[in-house]
This record gives sequence, C-alpha cells and structure tokens, in this order.
Amino acid sequence: MNETVVGMEASAALPLSTPIPTVGLADILSPSQVRSFMDCQARWWFKYGLKYPDPTNGNLALGKAVHAALGQNFAQKMETHEDLPTEGVLALFREAWAHEQEETEFRDDEDARELAAIGLELVAKYMDEAAPAIDPVAVELHVHGEIGGVPVRGWIDLLDIEGRVIDIKTAKAKPSSVEPMHKFQVATYRYLLPGAGATGRIDTLVKTKTPQIVPQTFSITAEELRATETLYPAAQEAMRHGRYLPNRLSLMCSRRNCSYWRNCETEWGGEVPER
Repeated sequence: MNETVVGMEASAALPLSTPIPTVGLADILSPSQVRSFMDCQARWWFKYGLKYPDPTNGNLALGKAVHAALGQNFAQKMETHEDLPTEGVLALFREAWAHEQEETEFRDDEDARELAAIGLELVAKYMDEAAPAIDPVAVELHVHGEIGGVPVRGWIDLLDIEGRVIDIKTAKAKPSSVEPMHKFQVATYRYLLPGAGATGRIDTLVKTKTPQIVPQTFSITAEELRATETLYPAAQEAMRHGRYLPNRLSLMCSRRNCSYWRNCETEWGGEVPER
C-alpha cells in the first residue's frame, strides 16, 4: 500500500480535524470488520482506523459472560465427553460476569442485577436443552488464511465432531431468519478451515421475559463461499479509499448503540437519534 497516496486521499475526504493513520489500514480483515464497515463506514473508521475506544455496554457484557461460561464447559467436554454440572457452569458465569462488570459502561436503561439474572437463566437453559447434544472437537479456534488475496482471520466459537461450526449469540428478540452476515461469517470459517463441513448453526439465546433458545441450521453453498471471495477484496479496497460516510439509516445508528455518536456529530453534523 502506498502510504503517501492513502494519506492524501483520506485528507481530501475527511475533515481536517481527523488524524490520518497511514500504516496497516485494513491489512488483515475479519468477518466482524467487514460487517461493521458495511453497516456504517464512519463507525468502522472510528473503531478500526482511528482506534478510538469502544466501551462495552451491559448487553454486550452479558453476551461475553454467557459465551465465556459455555465455552469453558465445552473446552473440558472435549476431554471428558461430559458436560459440567449446570451449577458449576452457572458459577463460571458469575465469575465471568463479575469480570465483565469492571470493564462495562452500563446505559441508563441497563440494570446490572437484572442482566445477571437473565444470564443465569440463559446459561441454565442452554446447559439443559442444547449442550448435551453437542460433541465438541474445538473451542475458540483461531483460523487464518487468505480469501480473494486478502489476509483474513477469525475465531470459531465451537466446532463439533461433524465439522459443523456452531456460533452462540444472545439477542433481545427471536430471530425470524439467518442474517446474511451470519452466513458470511460461517462461510469465512469454512473457507479458512478445510475440516469444517458445509453446515453451520447459529444458537441464539433470546433475552425475552421467558428465555428461549433458537437454533438455526443452514447450509454453506458455493455461492456463499463466492461471496467471501468478492466481498473481502472489495471491502479492503473501499476501506483504503479514505471516504467513510456515516449511515444514519442503520438500525444500529443511535446514541444508545454507538459509542462514537459524538464523534459522528462533530465530523458530519446532524443529530444521531437517542435510540
């Protein structure tokens, strides 16, 4: 990458108050980076380009604590072939939640105790209903390689004995379908891991009044793999071009969901909605 050219392009496209990084921009991508860029280029720029801090909110902290507790269960299950007692996994969640709380900026409408109670219910439900049928062969597996000439890396939550990639997520509402970017994420992992099968699964732990687990199984087709080969190089080129527009039409564009709303208003004007 020509550092001087990139710096000149970015300077012409962004307000002069914006510092321009010229080394390493978009050299290595991940599914989450591409998803972030496609949702809002300005948010991607603030986070990955300028590396402004992005504090964890309560809902993100909950997802991380749930993920950590279940991950530890499956890590030991690879050796023992048995799940930990549910109470033991709940204790792991409490430990992970205590750690996450220290790094979390809770929103005004987020109650730490309420979120902790929801997390305990979700973990218990997953351990009782979903975990017994999962036979893991890898947990938190780092994968890397090239797709379309672009270095790409990522982390697989869970790989079972059938070669199926299982991604565990938390959400506020029951999903009606598999999001295209979830398929893109799993297709990336299949591309980077030869042992991965053609089937993926998203297990969504829904934080409704009565907690639910919604498993969604889907196939990774040749077209899904082709999408990774086209999107990664296209995204890398666009990321290096130096024009990062805010997407005020994004469902995630709000002061509640984006840590960078002040930066966005300063750079671009207008007003980011409250929620």
